[in-house]
Amino acid sequence: MEKIMTISLVFESKEEGTVMVGTDKELDQLTHPEIKKMIGEKILVKRTDNREIPLQVSSVQISTSMADKKNIGICVGKAISPEEIKIGSTIYRNQD
Repeated sequence: MEKIMTISLVFESKEEGTVMVGTDKELDQLTHPEIKKMIGEKILVKRTDNREIPLQVSSVQISTSMADKKNIGICVGKAISPEEIKIGSTIYRNQD
């Protein structure tokens, strides 16, 4: 499994459903299309209690800070509520 990032924020968006946000310094050098391709259509969230949750990605939002750091938001729709995803959980690329 390829690690994408650790979750630092989870919230619900009226339009996008549950959104998980995080950063990873390894991704700062990649372009937005490269990051979206790496994430793909399916992810696996490994919670801090080791429970694994496979999810379908509905969209990926990427912003770049003034310090040239990329903040990545992965939207998974309404398949899961934000309360089920804990900050500190890790997102992996799901390649099944």
